[in-house]
Amino acid sequence: MTVAEIRQLLEKYKHQPLSTDELEQLQQAVASGAFEEEIKADILHTLYTQAAPPAEWAQEDQAAMLQQVLQTAPLQPVRKRWMYAAAAVLAAGIVTSAVWFMRRPATPPQVVAAVKTNPLAPGSNKAMLILADNSTISLDSTHSGSLAVQGNTRISNTNGALTYKGNNDDQQPLYNTVVTPRGGQYQLTLADGSRIWLNAASSIRFPAAFTGKERLVEVTGEVYFEISRQANKPFRVKVKTPGVEEMTVTVLGTSFNVMAYGDEQAIRTTLVDGAVQVTRGSRQSLLKPGYQASIASNGGTFETTEADIEQTLAWKEGKFRFRNTNIRTIMRQLARWYDIAVVYDGNVSDIDLTGVISRREDAGALLKALETTQRVKFTVDGRTITARPVAPH
Repeated sequence: MTVAEIRQLLEKYKHQPLSTDELEQLQQAVASGAFEEEIKADILHTLYTQAAPPAEWAQEDQAAMLQQVLQTAPLQPVRKRWMYAAAAVLAAGIVTSAVWFMRRPATPPQVVAAVKTNPLAPGSNKAMLILADNSTISLDSTHSGSLAVQGNTRISNTNGALTYKGNNDDQQPLYNTVVTPRGGQYQLTLADGSRIWLNAASSIRFPAAFTGKERLVEVTGEVYFEISRQANKPFRVKVKTPGVEEMTVTVLGTSFNVMAYGDEQAIRTTLVDGAVQVTRGSRQSLLKPGYQASIASNGGTFETTEADIEQTLAWKEGKFRFRNTNIRTIMRQLARWYDIAVVYDGNVSDIDLTGVISRREDAGALLKALETTQRVKFTVDGRTITARPVAPH
């Protein structure tokens, strides 16, 4: 199979069970190891971070079959618990931030979300580290301190943050990948001192030590960067979105955010400090602080606009922040952080909401806050949330 065909099957696998023939093709591709190095992280990311589709039992059976193949393939497996990991429950007594949402002029009685199960706990610091030999390490509270050595670089893990320390004497780069599941986030410090924050369902592939004339990493999902300045060694970020032309962000020393989820309508690079040049094919855009470059996932030209920095970086600060944000955009953020599925019963295209709430709240508290707007109502059944518009009074 070609890389494109493998990616196509992985994308389908995220949303529905594969046919018998398709599953056999993917098993053979995984078992043979006859694919590019970069596809290995994509396979792991897909198997262990996708949302459960309606036919959950069939998808889980297929995951188990693929995992059996992975156990004998060059690509080593991670524990099955990554498939549908339950987020840690918040300790009692935590003081959360204030919740506010824009109300209509009249203030009718508050409607409470119909929650049929225990509150859905928020995400937490958790991720998976894939070393150069494809071995994997679960990044959680049980794996702290010194983790591994890659060439002349030592890797340690402390309090939800991964650190690489070493020199650039390695002859060949040893590539590592950090993947966060839905309901997870993580931080890491690269060997050059650059600091990275990964949002839920994201990944970064990088060398354990930067040995060449440039510092090149590859990301998916949403990632925030604080780049260590090295004028003679530019830092470049390849932004990869399934089925979309690759984009590159080139920097010397700066802070910026990249959002490139496959289910969003646009890829956005937002500059906080410094300068970056965003390139996609023959198209380029030079950003200055406080601005963002957006490009539709299906192509087109860059659109440069003034950015809402507070809203863009809210996830990094532990908050959800919305300003006239459509309910579908809001629910996509919630789906990734709480590892839930969202369905709609009725037309919600005209429901735009404004508000802020801590990401440490359980999902029920956030849904109740959204319902105070009297624009939308939710029903929670297990890990599936149904959103319905509220008819005008």
